[in-house]
Amino acid sequence: MKRWMPYFLLVLTLLGGSVAQGAVPDPVDPRESVNYTFDQRMAHTKQLHAKLREASPAERSMYFDKSLEAIKKLSPEERRDLSEKFKSQWKKLTDEQKKQVKQEARNYITSLPDAERKELKRRRELMLEFMSPEERKHWP
Repeated sequence: MKRWMPYFLLVLTLLGGSVAQGAVPDPVDPRESVNYTFDQRMAHTKQLHAKLREASPAERSMYFDKSLEAIKKLSPEERRDLSEKFKSQWKKLTDEQKKQVKQEARNYITSLPDAERKELKRRRELMLEFMSPEERKHWP
């Protein structure tokens, strides 16, 4: 028993360290995040992207699946209202702020491995299929 104790402690330490290092937070409720100021949203996004970069591909996938589930839990009216709020907030941003948001997204995407970028592109194409032609105009 004494022989195995150091190995057991080493395994626990390594597992604890890897879980703590790659721990990705749960997605923020969209009803809460819609009330963020621009600075709050950018700070949150930068922190999230930093944690997602450190996470494993499986953890990143789980995070995005959880965020989609949070949106699916909303009623259609809530989704529509939140979408309108986000759109009106986007229109109120200055050109410089819009550039900051886009650059942060680009930086995150380019930090991902090729396979994950392709998967994100595939998910985006699926998302576009469900949009009306009017909504698609706003997505490059």
